[in-house]
Amino acid sequence: MSLARLDRIERTAAALLAALAVAYVATERSPAPWLYNWSQRWSVLLFVTIALAVLGLASYRWTAPRGIVAARRVAVLSASSVLLVLVGVEMGLRSTDKPTFEELDNSGRHAPDPDVGHVYVPNHRQTLQTREYRVDWASNAQGVRAERDYGAKAPNVTRVLCVGDSFTACDQVPYAQSWPAVLEAKLNARLANSGRRVEVVNAGFPGFSTANEAAWLAKFGAAFAPDMVLVATTPNDLSENPFPLQYTARDGRMVSARATELDEARYEHRRNRWCIGGAIERSLLAQRVTASSAWASLLGRPPFHHVEAYEVPPSAKAERLYALASEAMSAAAGTARGLGARFGIVVIPYSRQLRGFGPGLDGGAYGAHWLDFAKQHSVDCVDARPLFLAVAGSEPLYWREDNHCTAAGYALVAQAAESLVWSRAQELGWTP
Repeated sequence: MSLARLDRIERTAAALLAALAVAYVATERSPAPWLYNWSQRWSVLLFVTIALAVLGLASYRWTAPRGIVAARRVAVLSASSVLLVLVGVEMGLRSTDKPTFEELDNSGRHAPDPDVGHVYVPNHRQTLQTREYRVDWASNAQGVRAERDYGAKAPNVTRVLCVGDSFTACDQVPYAQSWPAVLEAKLNARLANSGRRVEVVNAGFPGFSTANEAAWLAKFGAAFAPDMVLVATTPNDLSENPFPLQYTARDGRMVSARATELDEARYEHRRNRWCIGGAIERSLLAQRVTASSAWASLLGRPPFHHVEAYEVPPSAKAERLYALASEAMSAAAGTARGLGARFGIVVIPYSRQLRGFGPGLDGGAYGAHWLDFAKQHSVDCVDARPLFLAVAGSEPLYWREDNHCTAAGYALVAQAAESLVWSRAQELGWTP
Protein backbone atom coordinates (compact mmCIF):
# COMPACT_ATOMS: atom_id res chain seq x y z
CA MET A 1 0.00 0.00 0.00
CA SER A 2 1.40 3.41 -1.02
CA LEU A 3 2.04 6.09 1.61
CA ALA A 4 -0.42 8.41 -0.16
CA ARG A 5 -3.23 5.84 0.08
CA LEU A 6 -2.39 5.06 3.71
CA ASP A 7 -2.47 8.80 4.42
CA ARG A 8 -5.96 9.10 2.85
CA ILE A 9 -7.20 6.14 4.91
CA GLU A 10 -5.79 7.68 8.06
CA ARG A 11 -7.37 11.07 7.37
CA THR A 12 -10.73 9.49 6.63
CA ALA A 13 -10.56 7.40 9.80
CA ALA A 14 -9.58 10.46 11.84
CA ALA A 15 -12.52 12.42 10.46
CA LEU A 16 -14.94 9.59 11.28
CA LEU A 17 -13.56 9.19 14.81
CA ALA A 18 -13.81 12.93 15.41
CA ALA A 19 -17.37 13.04 14.10
CA LEU A 20 -18.34 10.06 16.26
CA ALA A 21 -16.85 11.66 19.38
CA VAL A 22 -18.71 14.92 18.75
CA ALA A 23 -21.96 13.06 17.99
CA TYR A 24 -21.62 10.99 21.17
CA VAL A 25 -21.35 14.09 23.33
CA ALA A 26 -23.93 16.07 21.35
CA THR A 27 -26.60 13.38 21.67
CA GLU A 28 -26.07 13.22 25.42
CA ARG A 29 -27.75 16.62 25.74
CA SER A 30 -30.71 16.74 28.07
CA PRO A 31 -34.14 17.19 26.48
CA ALA A 32 -34.49 20.02 29.04
CA PRO A 33 -31.27 21.90 28.16
CA TRP A 34 -31.64 24.64 30.76
CA LEU A 35 -31.31 22.31 33.72
CA TYR A 36 -28.27 24.20 34.93
CA ASN A 37 -25.92 21.55 36.27
CA TRP A 38 -26.32 19.15 33.40
CA SER A 39 -26.39 21.87 30.74
CA GLN A 40 -23.22 23.42 32.09
CA ARG A 41 -21.28 20.16 32.14
CA TRP A 42 -22.61 19.16 28.74
CA SER A 43 -21.74 22.50 27.15
CA VAL A 44 -18.18 22.43 28.47
CA LEU A 45 -17.65 18.82 27.41
CA LEU A 46 -19.09 19.47 23.95
CA PHE A 47 -16.87 22.53 23.51
CA VAL A 48 -13.75 20.62 24.57
CA THR A 49 -14.63 17.67 22.32
CA ILE A 50 -15.19 19.89 19.29
CA ALA A 51 -11.97 21.81 19.98
CA LEU A 52 -9.95 18.59 20.24
CA ALA A 53 -11.55 17.21 17.07
CA VAL A 54 -10.77 20.40 15.14
CA LEU A 55 -7.19 20.48 16.43
CA GLY A 56 -6.70 16.82 15.59
CA LEU A 57 -7.93 17.23 12.04
CA ALA A 58 -6.08 20.52 11.57
CA SER A 59 -2.83 18.84 12.58
CA TYR A 60 -2.79 17.12 9.20
CA ARG A 61 -2.13 20.51 7.63
CA TRP A 62 0.86 21.19 9.81
CA THR A 63 4.39 19.97 9.41
CA ALA A 64 5.14 17.81 12.43
CA PRO A 65 8.16 15.72 13.51
CA ARG A 66 8.23 12.25 12.06
CA GLY A 67 7.77 10.62 15.49
CA ILE A 68 4.58 12.56 16.19
CA VAL A 69 3.19 11.72 12.74
CA ALA A 70 3.92 8.03 13.29
CA ALA A 71 2.35 8.06 16.77
CA ARG A 72 -0.75 9.83 15.43
CA ARG A 73 -1.10 7.27 12.66
CA VAL A 74 -0.79 4.35 15.08
CA ALA A 75 -3.38 5.92 17.42
CA VAL A 76 -5.89 6.69 14.67
CA LEU A 77 -5.61 3.36 12.87
CA SER A 78 -5.59 1.38 16.13
CA ALA A 79 -8.71 3.16 17.41
CA SER A 80 -10.42 2.64 14.07
CA SER A 81 -9.53 -1.05 14.03
CA VAL A 82 -10.83 -1.56 17.57
CA LEU A 83 -14.05 0.25 16.67
CA LEU A 84 -14.51 -1.89 13.56
CA VAL A 85 -13.94 -5.06 15.57
CA LEU A 86 -16.49 -4.01 18.19
CA VAL A 87 -19.05 -3.15 15.51
CA GLY A 88 -18.36 -6.49 13.83
CA VAL A 89 -18.83 -8.41 17.08
CA GLU A 90 -22.08 -6.55 17.76
CA MET A 91 -23.35 -7.35 14.25
CA GLY A 92 -22.40 -10.99 14.76
CA LEU A 93 -24.26 -11.14 18.06
CA ARG A 94 -27.32 -9.51 16.54
CA SER A 95 -27.30 -11.89 13.58
CA THR A 96 -27.60 -14.86 15.95
CA ASP A 97 -29.84 -13.14 18.49
CA LYS A 98 -33.43 -14.17 18.03
CA PRO A 99 -35.53 -12.83 20.91
CA THR A 100 -38.92 -14.41 21.42
CA PHE A 101 -40.64 -11.05 21.88
CA GLU A 102 -39.97 -7.37 21.36
CA GLU A 103 -39.31 -5.62 24.65
CA LEU A 104 -42.02 -3.18 25.77
CA ASP A 105 -42.18 -0.41 28.33
CA ASN A 106 -43.44 -2.31 31.38
CA SER A 107 -44.18 0.71 33.56
CA GLY A 108 -47.66 1.56 34.78
CA ARG A 109 -48.49 -0.74 37.66
CA HIS A 110 -46.54 0.85 40.54
CA ALA A 111 -47.77 3.49 42.99
CA PRO A 112 -45.78 5.26 45.74
CA ASP A 113 -46.33 4.43 49.41
CA PRO A 114 -44.73 6.41 52.24
CA ASP A 115 -44.21 3.39 54.50
CA VAL A 116 -43.02 0.63 52.15
CA GLY A 117 -41.78 2.66 49.17
CA HIS A 118 -44.11 1.39 46.48
CA VAL A 119 -47.13 -0.87 45.98
CA TYR A 120 -49.30 -1.86 43.04
CA VAL A 121 -52.03 0.27 41.53
CA PRO A 122 -55.31 -1.48 42.48
CA ASN A 123 -57.38 -3.08 39.73
CA HIS A 124 -54.64 -2.57 37.16
CA ARG A 125 -54.14 -4.67 34.06
CA GLN A 126 -51.32 -4.61 31.56
CA THR A 127 -49.11 -6.82 29.43
CA LEU A 128 -45.55 -7.33 30.66
CA GLN A 129 -43.27 -8.15 27.77
CA THR A 130 -39.52 -8.60 27.60
CA ARG A 131 -37.29 -10.31 25.04
CA GLU A 132 -37.97 -13.63 26.80
CA TYR A 133 -41.60 -13.68 27.95
CA ARG A 134 -45.04 -12.12 27.58
CA VAL A 135 -47.41 -12.10 30.57
CA ASP A 136 -50.90 -10.70 31.05
CA TRP A 137 -50.62 -9.14 34.48
CA ALA A 138 -53.37 -7.96 36.84
CA SER A 139 -53.79 -6.66 40.38
CA ASN A 140 -56.97 -6.86 42.43
CA ALA A 141 -58.84 -4.21 44.43
CA GLN A 142 -56.53 -4.81 47.41
CA GLY A 143 -53.42 -4.03 45.40
CA VAL A 144 -51.81 -7.47 45.17
CA ARG A 145 -51.19 -9.58 42.11
CA ALA A 146 -54.32 -11.72 41.84
CA GLU A 147 -57.10 -12.81 39.54
CA ARG A 148 -59.76 -12.17 42.18
CA ASP A 149 -60.46 -10.06 45.25
CA TYR A 150 -60.18 -11.50 48.75
CA GLY A 151 -63.27 -10.74 50.79
CA ALA A 152 -64.29 -11.98 54.21
CA LYS A 153 -62.79 -15.40 54.83
CA ALA A 154 -65.32 -18.26 54.73
CA PRO A 155 -65.41 -20.64 57.74
CA ASN A 156 -63.99 -23.54 55.74
CA VAL A 157 -61.14 -21.49 54.22
CA THR A 158 -57.53 -21.35 55.40
CA ARG A 159 -55.69 -18.33 54.06
CA VAL A 160 -51.91 -18.28 53.51
CA LEU A 161 -50.30 -14.89 52.91
CA CYS A 162 -47.03 -15.00 50.93
CA VAL A 163 -44.94 -11.84 51.27
CA GLY A 164 -41.77 -11.36 49.26
CA ASP A 165 -39.92 -9.59 46.48
CA SER A 166 -39.88 -10.12 42.72
CA PHE A 167 -39.24 -13.84 43.22
CA THR A 168 -42.66 -13.99 44.89
CA ALA A 169 -44.38 -11.58 42.50
CA CYS A 170 -43.31 -13.98 39.70
CA ASP A 171 -43.97 -11.40 36.97
CA GLN A 172 -42.12 -13.58 34.45
CA VAL A 173 -44.86 -16.24 34.31
CA PRO A 174 -48.67 -16.26 34.11
CA TYR A 175 -50.37 -15.98 37.47
CA ALA A 176 -51.33 -19.67 37.52
CA GLN A 177 -47.62 -20.57 37.29
CA SER A 178 -46.50 -18.25 40.11
CA TRP A 179 -45.36 -20.21 43.11
CA PRO A 180 -48.15 -18.92 45.43
CA ALA A 181 -50.76 -20.00 42.86
CA VAL A 182 -49.08 -23.40 42.41
CA LEU A 183 -48.93 -23.77 46.20
CA GLU A 184 -52.66 -23.06 46.41
CA ALA A 185 -53.40 -25.70 43.76
CA LYS A 186 -51.22 -28.27 45.53
CA LEU A 187 -52.79 -27.71 48.93
CA ASN A 188 -56.34 -27.78 47.57
CA ALA A 189 -55.58 -31.03 45.77
CA ARG A 190 -54.58 -32.54 49.11
CA LEU A 191 -57.74 -31.24 50.74
CA ALA A 192 -60.06 -32.17 47.87
CA ASN A 193 -62.27 -34.49 49.95
CA SER A 194 -62.00 -32.74 53.31
CA GLY A 195 -64.50 -29.93 52.86
CA ARG A 196 -61.66 -27.47 53.50
CA ARG A 197 -60.19 -24.99 51.02
CA VAL A 198 -57.04 -22.91 50.88
CA GLU A 199 -56.54 -19.40 49.53
CA VAL A 200 -52.94 -18.32 48.95
CA VAL A 201 -52.39 -14.58 48.54
CA ASN A 202 -49.46 -13.37 46.45
CA ALA A 203 -48.07 -10.27 48.18
CA GLY A 204 -44.82 -10.15 46.24
CA PHE A 205 -43.44 -6.76 45.13
CA PRO A 206 -40.29 -6.18 43.04
CA GLY A 207 -37.51 -4.48 44.93
CA PHE A 208 -38.77 -5.43 48.39
CA SER A 209 -36.28 -6.40 51.07
CA THR A 210 -37.06 -8.18 54.33
CA ALA A 211 -37.50 -4.74 55.91
CA ASN A 212 -40.04 -3.79 53.23
CA GLU A 213 -41.86 -7.07 53.68
CA ALA A 214 -42.10 -6.61 57.45
CA ALA A 215 -43.41 -3.07 56.97
CA TRP A 216 -45.96 -4.18 54.34
CA LEU A 217 -47.18 -6.99 56.58
CA ALA A 218 -47.61 -4.60 59.50
CA LYS A 219 -49.55 -2.11 57.36
CA PHE A 220 -51.63 -4.34 55.08
CA GLY A 221 -51.52 -7.87 56.46
CA ALA A 222 -54.56 -7.68 58.76
CA ALA A 223 -56.89 -6.99 55.82
CA PHE A 224 -56.30 -10.53 54.55
CA ALA A 225 -56.94 -12.29 57.89
CA PRO A 226 -54.17 -14.84 57.30
CA ASP A 227 -53.92 -18.16 59.12
CA MET A 228 -50.31 -18.50 58.04
CA VAL A 229 -47.75 -15.99 56.81
CA LEU A 230 -44.84 -17.03 54.62
CA VAL A 231 -42.04 -14.53 54.07
CA ALA A 232 -39.92 -15.47 51.07
CA THR A 233 -36.33 -14.26 51.11
CA THR A 234 -33.55 -14.12 48.52
CA PRO A 235 -29.84 -13.26 48.96
CA ASN A 236 -30.20 -9.70 47.68
CA ASP A 237 -32.36 -8.88 50.72
CA LEU A 238 -29.18 -8.84 52.76
CA SER A 239 -27.69 -5.84 50.95
CA GLU A 240 -31.02 -4.04 50.48
CA ASN A 241 -32.26 -4.09 54.10
CA PRO A 242 -30.16 -1.06 55.10
CA PHE A 243 -32.20 0.97 52.59
CA PRO A 244 -35.85 0.08 53.30
CA LEU A 245 -37.19 2.92 51.17
CA GLN A 246 -34.70 2.65 48.33
CA TYR A 247 -37.48 2.37 45.72
CA THR A 248 -40.55 4.46 45.09
CA ALA A 249 -42.87 4.92 42.11
CA ARG A 250 -43.20 7.74 39.61
CA ASP A 251 -45.54 7.76 36.64
CA GLY A 252 -46.34 4.10 37.26
CA ARG A 253 -42.69 3.01 37.18
CA MET A 254 -40.61 1.71 40.07
CA VAL A 255 -37.56 3.95 40.45
CA SER A 256 -34.80 4.60 42.94
CA ALA A 257 -35.99 6.89 45.71
CA ARG A 258 -32.75 8.80 45.29
CA ALA A 259 -33.38 9.46 41.60
CA THR A 260 -33.94 13.12 40.82
CA GLU A 261 -36.00 14.66 38.03
CA LEU A 262 -32.73 15.16 36.22
CA ASP A 263 -31.97 11.44 36.47
CA GLU A 264 -35.44 10.68 35.12
CA ALA A 265 -34.93 13.08 32.22
CA ARG A 266 -31.59 11.48 31.39
CA TYR A 267 -33.11 8.00 31.53
CA GLU A 268 -35.88 8.97 29.13
CA HIS A 269 -33.41 10.77 26.90
CA ARG A 270 -31.17 7.72 26.63
CA ARG A 271 -34.08 5.61 25.44
CA ASN A 272 -34.08 7.52 22.15
CA ARG A 273 -32.56 5.55 19.30
CA TRP A 274 -30.46 8.49 18.17
CA CYS A 275 -28.72 8.82 21.55
CA ILE A 276 -25.38 7.13 20.97
CA GLY A 277 -24.68 6.63 24.68
CA GLY A 278 -28.04 4.90 25.11
CA ALA A 279 -27.44 2.79 22.01
CA ILE A 280 -24.14 1.58 23.45
CA GLU A 281 -25.82 0.70 26.75
CA ARG A 282 -28.47 -1.31 24.90
CA SER A 283 -25.96 -3.12 22.69
CA LEU A 284 -25.73 -6.86 23.18
CA LEU A 285 -21.96 -6.65 23.48
CA ALA A 286 -22.09 -4.07 26.27
CA GLN A 287 -24.71 -6.07 28.14
CA ARG A 288 -22.63 -9.24 27.97
CA VAL A 289 -19.41 -7.51 28.95
CA THR A 290 -20.89 -5.69 31.95
CA ALA A 291 -22.58 -8.89 33.13
CA SER A 292 -19.36 -10.91 33.03
CA SER A 293 -17.30 -11.76 36.10
CA ALA A 294 -14.14 -10.75 34.21
CA TRP A 295 -15.47 -7.20 33.86
CA ALA A 296 -16.32 -7.09 37.55
CA SER A 297 -12.81 -8.27 38.45
CA LEU A 298 -11.31 -5.63 36.16
CA LEU A 299 -13.22 -2.94 38.06
CA GLY A 300 -12.17 -4.43 41.39
CA ARG A 301 -15.68 -5.64 42.22
CA PRO A 302 -16.79 -9.06 43.46
CA PRO A 303 -17.44 -11.48 40.56
CA PHE A 304 -21.13 -11.60 41.54
CA HIS A 305 -23.62 -9.60 43.57
CA HIS A 306 -24.48 -10.01 47.25
CA VAL A 307 -21.25 -11.83 48.10
CA GLU A 308 -21.81 -11.21 51.82
CA ALA A 309 -24.69 -13.70 51.76
CA TYR A 310 -22.26 -16.53 50.94
CA GLU A 311 -19.22 -15.74 53.10
CA VAL A 312 -17.99 -18.54 55.38
CA PRO A 313 -17.18 -17.45 57.98
CA PRO A 314 -19.11 -14.21 57.58
CA SER A 315 -17.16 -10.97 57.52
CA ALA A 316 -17.90 -8.16 59.96
CA LYS A 317 -20.01 -6.49 57.25
CA ALA A 318 -21.93 -9.71 56.59
CA GLU A 319 -22.61 -10.12 60.31
CA ARG A 320 -24.04 -6.60 60.49
CA LEU A 321 -26.23 -7.27 57.45
CA TYR A 322 -27.45 -10.59 58.83
CA ALA A 323 -28.27 -8.94 62.15
CA LEU A 324 -30.32 -6.30 60.37
CA ALA A 325 -32.11 -8.93 58.29
CA SER A 326 -32.85 -11.01 61.39
CA GLU A 327 -34.29 -7.96 63.11
CA ALA A 328 -36.66 -7.36 60.18
CA MET A 329 -37.64 -11.03 60.04
CA SER A 330 -38.32 -11.02 63.79
CA ALA A 331 -40.60 -8.01 63.30
CA ALA A 332 -42.49 -9.85 60.56
CA ALA A 333 -42.86 -12.92 62.78
CA GLY A 334 -44.15 -10.74 65.62
CA THR A 335 -46.72 -9.15 63.33
CA ALA A 336 -47.87 -12.58 62.17
CA ARG A 337 -48.29 -13.73 65.76
CA GLY A 338 -50.27 -10.58 66.48
CA LEU A 339 -52.60 -11.52 63.63
CA GLY A 340 -53.04 -14.99 65.11
CA ALA A 341 -51.16 -16.59 62.22
CA ARG A 342 -48.39 -19.14 62.06
CA PHE A 343 -45.15 -17.89 60.53
CA GLY A 344 -42.73 -19.49 58.10
CA ILE A 345 -39.71 -18.53 55.99
CA VAL A 346 -39.16 -19.72 52.42
CA VAL A 347 -35.59 -19.29 51.14
CA ILE A 348 -35.40 -18.97 47.34
CA PRO A 349 -31.96 -19.49 45.73
CA TYR A 350 -30.31 -17.47 42.99
CA SER A 351 -28.96 -19.30 39.95
CA ARG A 352 -25.43 -18.43 41.09
CA GLN A 353 -25.97 -20.56 44.21
CA LEU A 354 -26.28 -23.68 42.06
CA ARG A 355 -22.70 -23.34 40.84
CA GLY A 356 -19.40 -23.63 42.62
CA PHE A 357 -17.91 -20.74 44.57
CA GLY A 358 -14.34 -19.90 45.37
CA PRO A 359 -12.62 -20.34 48.75
CA GLY A 360 -14.44 -18.85 51.70
CA LEU A 361 -17.81 -18.84 49.97
CA ASP A 362 -20.70 -21.29 50.22
CA GLY A 363 -23.91 -21.16 48.19
CA GLY A 364 -25.78 -22.78 51.06
CA ALA A 365 -24.74 -20.22 53.69
CA TYR A 366 -27.76 -17.96 53.18
CA GLY A 367 -30.28 -20.76 53.64
CA ALA A 368 -28.32 -22.12 56.59
CA HIS A 369 -28.62 -18.78 58.36
CA TRP A 370 -32.41 -18.77 58.10
CA LEU A 371 -32.71 -22.41 59.13
CA ASP A 372 -30.71 -21.57 62.25
CA PHE A 373 -32.79 -18.43 62.82
CA ALA A 374 -35.98 -20.51 62.62
CA LYS A 375 -34.73 -22.90 65.30
CA GLN A 376 -33.77 -20.06 67.62
CA HIS A 377 -37.10 -18.25 67.20
CA SER A 378 -39.41 -21.30 67.04
CA VAL A 379 -40.71 -20.56 63.55
CA ASP A 380 -40.80 -22.70 60.42
CA CYS A 381 -38.31 -22.47 57.56
CA VAL A 382 -37.57 -24.30 54.33
CA ASP A 383 -34.69 -23.77 51.93
CA ALA A 384 -35.62 -24.52 48.31
CA ARG A 385 -31.97 -24.76 47.19
CA PRO A 386 -31.65 -28.57 47.65
CA LEU A 387 -34.64 -29.08 45.33
CA PHE A 388 -33.03 -26.81 42.73
CA LEU A 389 -29.69 -28.64 43.01
CA ALA A 390 -31.41 -32.00 42.52
CA VAL A 391 -32.76 -31.07 39.09
CA ALA A 392 -30.25 -28.41 37.97
CA GLY A 393 -29.24 -28.97 34.38
CA SER A 394 -32.23 -31.12 33.50
CA GLU A 395 -34.42 -28.13 32.57
CA PRO A 396 -34.11 -24.34 32.63
CA LEU A 397 -34.95 -23.12 36.11
CA TYR A 398 -34.07 -19.46 35.43
CA TRP A 399 -34.49 -17.14 32.49
CA ARG A 400 -31.21 -16.48 30.72
CA GLU A 401 -31.47 -12.69 30.62
CA ASP A 402 -33.99 -11.90 33.33
CA ASN A 403 -32.34 -14.18 35.95
CA HIS A 404 -35.64 -14.84 37.73
CA CYS A 405 -37.18 -18.30 37.87
CA THR A 406 -39.01 -19.92 35.02
CA ALA A 407 -42.27 -21.78 35.65
CA ALA A 408 -40.19 -24.88 36.43
CA GLY A 409 -38.17 -22.98 39.04
CA TYR A 410 -41.25 -21.49 40.66
CA ALA A 411 -42.81 -24.96 40.79
CA LEU A 412 -39.86 -26.07 42.95
CA VAL A 413 -40.39 -23.10 45.27
CA ALA A 414 -44.05 -24.12 45.58
CA GLN A 415 -42.97 -27.69 46.35
CA ALA A 416 -40.71 -26.46 49.15
CA ALA A 417 -43.42 -24.18 50.53
CA GLU A 418 -45.96 -27.01 50.37
CA SER A 419 -43.76 -29.18 52.59
CA LEU A 420 -43.51 -26.37 55.12
CA VAL A 421 -47.23 -25.58 55.19
CA TRP A 422 -48.34 -29.23 55.24
CA SER A 423 -46.06 -29.91 58.21
CA ARG A 424 -48.51 -27.72 60.15
CA ALA A 425 -51.66 -29.36 58.80
CA GLN A 426 -53.09 -30.25 62.20
CA GLU A 427 -52.47 -26.77 63.65
CA LEU A 428 -54.22 -25.31 60.61
CA GLY A 429 -57.26 -27.49 61.22
CA TRP A 430 -56.63 -30.01 58.47
CA THR A 431 -56.80 -33.78 58.76
CA PRO A 432 -53.86 -35.23 56.85
